[in-house]
Amino acid sequence: MLRIRVLEESSGDPVTGAVIDIRHCDALARTQVRGAQLTDRNGYAEFRTVHPGWHPNEPVHIAVEVHVGGYLAGGRSLAHTGRLGFPEPLTAEVAQLAPYRAIRTPRAVSQEHAGTLTVVPRDRFHLASGLLASIVVAVTR
Repeated sequence: MLRIRVLEESSGDPVTGAVIDIRHCDALARTQVRGAQLTDRNGYAEFRTVHPGWHPNEPVHIAVEVHVGGYLAGGRSLAHTGRLGFPEPLTAEVAQLAPYRAIRTPRAVSQEHAGTLTVVPRDRFHLASGLLASIVVAVTR
């Protein structure tokens, strides 16, 4: 589960109706997974997805775009683009689970702290039961 909250940078107010577009590779890094959601009245959007696989020497991440004020040509307003990174200690644990343990390519450890997801196991005793990742993205309208 990935939870993203969009807030107005100057006021801290939630941004309703922002389009959050995410992309990442599947568990075996073979196929791109993509989804989009609108933020609710509290500025939240949630996605059910998989922990991303990884490409050689690339940090594990989800690419994200936040669109405020329209999404299609003519009204498209991009407020944020970037990567949401996973903490390496957690990814190392996930890498021991099937099907991730089949990935033989090395992954890089991101030194960036901006855009790092807060991730907790949904069941702290059983990592395979899933994760809850969250982040707040501030945008200027």
